[in-house]
Amino acid sequence: MAVTQTASPATQAFPGHAYHPSLPGGRSSGELRLYGHGLVFTAASGQSVTLPLQGLELKLGGAGNRIVFGTHAACPGWQVYTAERALLKHPLLAGHAALREVGAQKRRHHGRFWGLLLAGLLAFCAMGLGLWWSLDAMSAAAARQVPVEWEDKLGATVIAQYKLGKEFMDEKQARALLRPLTDPLVQALPDKKYKLHFYVVDDSSINAFALPGGYVVINSALILNARNAVELQGVLGHELAHVTQQHGLRAVIRSTGIYVIAQTLLGDASGLVAVAANAGPLLLNMKYSRDFERDADAHGYDLLKRARIDPRGMVSFFQTVLAEQKKQMDKITDENARKAMEAAQGFIGSHPETQERIDTLQKKVAKEPATGWRDDQAAFLRLQAEVKVFVSERGKGDDEDKDAGGQPAPADKNSVSEGEVK
Repeated sequence: MAVTQTASPATQAFPGHAYHPSLPGGRSSGELRLYGHGLVFTAASGQSVTLPLQGLELKLGGAGNRIVFGTHAACPGWQVYTAERALLKHPLLAGHAALREVGAQKRRHHGRFWGLLLAGLLAFCAMGLGLWWSLDAMSAAAARQVPVEWEDKLGATVIAQYKLGKEFMDEKQARALLRPLTDPLVQALPDKKYKLHFYVVDDSSINAFALPGGYVVINSALILNARNAVELQGVLGHELAHVTQQHGLRAVIRSTGIYVIAQTLLGDASGLVAVAANAGPLLLNMKYSRDFERDADAHGYDLLKRARIDPRGMVSFFQTVLAEQKKQMDKITDENARKAMEAAQGFIGSHPETQERIDTLQKKVAKEPATGWRDDQAAFLRLQAEVKVFVSERGKGDDEDKDAGGQPAPADKNSVSEGEVK
């Protein structure tokens, strides 16, 4: 019940508040003091109430459970509270039953807090994983927003950079020699939005690569090591699939991050344009992901069939290159040199998943008929003969560059060596 009394000055006071209908406006500020007989609240007006220690109920509440509330059945309608948690450590409350309830409440609160924190962390991780898993789909959607003209400009810029360090066959000559081999593939493309460009470069690595916008570069060594037309066309089908599926552009977009991808999807491609302007090194040194390579295999295979080109050529060339690369790797005993060789692998690579790709293609070609395919062998032999001449003339040119002492002359900008590209 409510009683009036004077508090002892020796007793510690805690700033407090109370609710009760008898108080002005039902609420008042004041102070709380603990005595042996009870918890006493004294309002600023002088009105006071004593909550006996026997049967006193204490609870935590407010934001973060920072407030201590006190009630008692003998004082109906009264609720006192303070933000001073030090009240709970007062000697008169030591071992009090009310503190056991406060402790249990703290444990429940902490349990909820850590549970919510853990759930939040798991949700954040799940969201991050979800974004990562959907990144390819998002980059593909963003790539579809990019005008063909931008892709073409990007590819043209990068091929111009690449030409600074390489010797290319005359473009007119290369185009005339390649056209009988490439036209069937180009005509079989379901979407002809790209203006395709094919180049032959003097390079001793068995490799080929494609850039956004339809720029396809074929190394001389690849042409000279192919055994027939369908093997070369199999490689070209694979590379054209990289173009039509926008793998290069999608790789550039993925490198920009979620923000730029979302920005592009919403119609603002300014961030993507800024990144694409400096994408040359990325595109020229890129190795596609397993998924992109499998995708290029599948779409390239379908393209070959539509063009009536025997897809067995794709498989046999992959096998030939893989066998040759394994043979070279077996000769290397130095571990660092082996790692450098693996990092520099070009067209097909030496990783275990390569054999899986070959196995997948072999299962498909096993169901194909043996006859009824195009025969472009004569055009291939003409190309191969001209590439041999091109490479040999380049070799003679290199010999002529040596000075009288038999040492190479100072290199000009066209003699800069380039790493293999994918």
